[in-house]
Amino acid sequence: MNRERTARLGLAGVTPWGRRASEYRAFFDLPEDPGPGRILDCGAGPSSYTAEMTGAGVRVTALDPLYRLPVPAMQRLLADAQHKIGPALTAERHRFVWDFYGDIHRLLTARREAAERFFADYSAGRAGGRYVCGELPRLPLATSSFDLALCSHLLFLYSRELDLEFHLHALSELARVAAEVRVFPMISLDGTPSPHVEACRRFLERRGARVTIEPVPFEFQRGANHLLRIR
Repeated sequence: MNRERTARLGLAGVTPWGRRASEYRAFFDLPEDPGPGRILDCGAGPSSYTAEMTGAGVRVTALDPLYRLPVPAMQRLLADAQHKIGPALTAERHRFVWDFYGDIHRLLTARREAAERFFADYSAGRAGGRYVCGELPRLPLATSSFDLALCSHLLFLYSRELDLEFHLHALSELARVAAEVRVFPMISLDGTPSPHVEACRRFLERRGARVTIEPVPFEFQRGANHLLRIR
């Protein structure tokens, strides 16, 4: 979409927009049971992945600058995002693939369910260390403290708002704290391939990482059906 359409979707800045564990499994191509390793959800926002996976016995830590806010303020931000994006999605629905969600009503229901699960877990999870306030490109985390880091709908998606230098530092930082990194999607908000992908790939490979671009069983934003994998 062009800049005018991006503004209509209320995405001039990074927008809090929670997702469920089933969505994570699809767009990160994850198994139902990811095993005993530690997972970082970086830029998690109000997603319910940490809550759901913790309930299944998986060790997940969510990290986001949103967590510096009190719960009522987070709830207001999320309500504002839903108020703006719902009508915009209706107007722009032809730009999306609806196979996974079915229709706009089910999509918005999934978002509400994710937020409800997140807020139900947040207070206890924050006290228990599952929700950490922090943000890229510098993470308040120890080197090699995770087996897998996931970054959803932040890097590459906001290519205009976050420049190449930010992406290089952010991906290096994710690779510092985790043995494997997966980033989805790889296109910008306007639906075009992110201009940062190849430069990031070359940069990481020069630093000794193995970088692959892999298809995933998910497509909502048209053309967004691949992830970047760093090992």
